[in-house]
Amino acid sequence: MWIYEKNFVLLHSLFYDIDVSDRFEFIPEQSDIGFTIHVLERCRYTRMLELRQKLCLPESCMQDLVMKIRIYYDARLVEVTGYKGIGRLQADYSYPNPKMMLKDEKRQANILLHEWLSLVLDYRLKQKREYA
Repeated sequence: MWIYEKNFVLLHSLFYDIDVSDRFEFIPEQSDIGFTIHVLERCRYTRMLELRQKLCLPESCMQDLVMKIRIYYDARLVEVTGYKGIGRLQADYSYPNPKMMLKDEKRQANILLHEWLSLVLDYRLKQKREYA
């Protein structure tokens, strides 16, 4: 559960105006990647987001990373619910399986989200210190 809690804190550190804005975009200077978050759905206690990492590579080399993320405000958690074209991630997969998902695919997707949010936050904080 720690990863869901930490992702909540990191996401709100980056996208602090999520209740007002529908989009967060991060494109580092001199970089071939872009990172956007769109609000797809607003409910009373939850939000559904789409995170997209855009690579400046031909589609045949590598597809964009796309995650569906649900924020639970009452529990203060963030969970990856969909990833790599999979609409609903299960908590556990038997192995082997037809799509060759890892046994802990959902956990791995949430760790990837944590690493991405940490990377973007670290980069933004570093930029602010360099120009302050």
